[in-house]
Amino acid sequence: MEGIVLFNKPVGFTSNQIVEFFKKITNKKVGHGGTLDPLASGLLILGIGRYTKNLNDFLKNSIKTYISEIKLGYISDTFDKEGNIQKIEKPIPSLEKILDILKLFEGEIKQKPPLYSAIKIKGVPLYKLIRRGINVEIPERSVKVYEIKCLDFDKINGILKLKLKVSSGFYVRSFANDLGEKLGCGAYLENLIRTEINKYKLEEALTFEDINKDYLESYIKVYGRVQGVGFRFFASRLSKKYNLLGYAKNLPDGTVEIIVQGKEKDLQNFIKEIRIGPTLAKVEKLDILFRKPINIYYNFEIL
Repeated sequence: MEGIVLFNKPVGFTSNQIVEFFKKITNKKVGHGGTLDPLASGLLILGIGRYTKNLNDFLKNSIKTYISEIKLGYISDTFDKEGNIQKIEKPIPSLEKILDILKLFEGEIKQKPPLYSAIKIKGVPLYKLIRRGINVEIPERSVKVYEIKCLDFDKINGILKLKLKVSSGFYVRSFANDLGEKLGCGAYLENLIRTEINKYKLEEALTFEDINKDYLESYIKVYGRVQGVGFRFFASRLSKKYNLLGYAKNLPDGTVEIIVQGKEKDLQNFIKEIRIGPTLAKVEKLDILFRKPINIYYNFEIL
């Protein structure tokens, strides 16, 4: 397997553990396009092999969507439920008040990352410095909030459920703590799911179960001299050779789009030959994305 991979990280796993898992099964270099805390679940984008170089855009220039549950009436030194939690003896405000305060977080804001985070200071993760008792001053940085939407408010149990669409570098844990301060009642992050990164959605993400079943989908975009040279028919012949299903079609921008479904080894052999292409073709670049098969194909079509 080599390309960009959409993966659904379960709660309890670190992002690094997922990276190590894919290193083991692919025997290739692997990186991720933005970490998720062990507490959090959801969409994790991985780059495998030469595609690790494609991760910078996800790390620095992406828009991410989260579903968060925030516990009001308490504070935590890690800003989430895994820290030392202290009750705040102040009433939880009304929903109307909360909605007014949430408006203060819209647009470009300044935010400090949590002290217990993986941000590196001179090559050392911040949380390691804090656990050693080393005081570190963390400067504020600019982040952007594109959308805040209240999905539910359980005042009795103090749970506020929000949808957040934010820029890279935004910490939902810091947001929860800052929200608690502005509300006067304290708050920490109880639960977090990352549902989107740019155009990619959680529903497309592979799970451990998908990997074990070994039935995956690969989206391939082929650049170069690839139209008018029999490329789609070449892909169709390869699909029969490797017992793959899907389609190939020409796009208006001069590229060829291919979707194939099947076993990982067969997909990779297919891609290896696609890189060469038919006799008259000149393949300059491939975009490759591995994801969950959602629309199941029963043959291979030339569109």
